[in-house]
Amino acid sequence: MRKLNLMIFSAMALFLASCGSPEVESVADEAMIDSTVVDEHAGHDHGSDAKSDETFLEYPAGSAVFFVNLSDGQIVPSTFKVVMGLEGMEVKPAGEMLAGTGHHHIIIDGGFEEKGSVVPKDEKNIHFGGGETEAELTLSPGEHTLTLQFANGAHMSYGEELSRTIKVIVAE
Repeated sequence: MRKLNLMIFSAMALFLASCGSPEVESVADEAMIDSTVVDEHAGHDHGSDAKSDETFLEYPAGSAVFFVNLSDGQIVPSTFKVVMGLEGMEVKPAGEMLAGTGHHHIIIDGGFEEKGSVVPKDEKNIHFGGGETEAELTLSPGEHTLTLQFANGAHMSYGEELSRTIKVIVAE
């Protein structure tokens, strides 16, 4: 259990460090140093109560994400509001690894992320790690797809089941 928690912490710290936060870089360095102690202890059986990475990718049956204020094929202005909906789970900020929780991502002109993969962070993959459920987007005129992707506290995708893709047409 301790090894899993440290691995998750290390991965999160390294991810946050890659975003350029000096505070997190020192935490990431400490996590890497501590991981050697855990690796030396890895050969021991700690019982069956240890949670696997899969535990943090489970979600209640019937859970779903959806666009509250947009529909497939809708015509929108170049700057428009997006309201993100969720059923069966709870929105929490990134970094919190609690079963049945996570946060939203919008993928512009791309599809869902495979279950367990980390959602990239760039101009096409927008993270709402603060637990936001509304955003304003600005897109160029023409046809675009928006994929709403729900992921856990470490940005690990819940997969296609907790995604929704629609097409919007941005007016000239």
